[in-house]
Amino acid sequence: MTIKIERPDDRGTIDRRVARTRAMLQDALIALIPECGYAALTVEDICQKADVGRSTFYTHYAGKDELRSAALEAHLLSLSRRVSADEKTGSRLFEFSLPMFEHARAFRSLHKALLASSGDTIHDQLRERIRRAVRTELSGKRASKAGVPTEFAVQFISGAFLAVLAWWITENASLSPGQVDDLFQRMAAQGVSAMGIGGSDLGPGRG
Repeated sequence: MTIKIERPDDRGTIDRRVARTRAMLQDALIALIPECGYAALTVEDICQKADVGRSTFYTHYAGKDELRSAALEAHLLSLSRRVSADEKTGSRLFEFSLPMFEHARAFRSLHKALLASSGDTIHDQLRERIRRAVRTELSGKRASKAGVPTEFAVQFISGAFLAVLAWWITENASLSPGQVDDLFQRMAAQGVSAMGIGGSDLGPGRG
């Protein structure tokens, strides 16, 4: 499967040729990570994959680290737009989880490579994006009555989500995205309720 970042129309915000070149370089990097691993990649590898000259590469990016940051941010933003489009009103927490599970199934090789890079900047950025999503969704809930800081809940839920995602992707579990999401939602809702955050306004996942 060809891995490409879903991007909005950039016309009017950036020169079309610049946007096209950057997209080609970012897509090349995203496609190569599952094949080679980030550490082994060179600028030459990326340029060959994108069919772009080295001088053109350095016109847009100082090196592969800068390209990586731009590519991952674009990739996560594309996922964030999907989460926003799929969000529903109601008491269900953690609306990011189902789109993330669905995306991970569709792009298993990429997510497996990202999750395998523990301690790497790629993994750190993914983990921080999940933390922000959890923190945002918990911010409107009532404060804990059990003396549990909200930030503890953020770390607990985001860590659990990433652990489940890694297990599901690397172990090739037979659960569908909907099934694994339902299990996560139920366990997460019970955990947050046990901490006293949100009280009775927390609903279970889809039964």
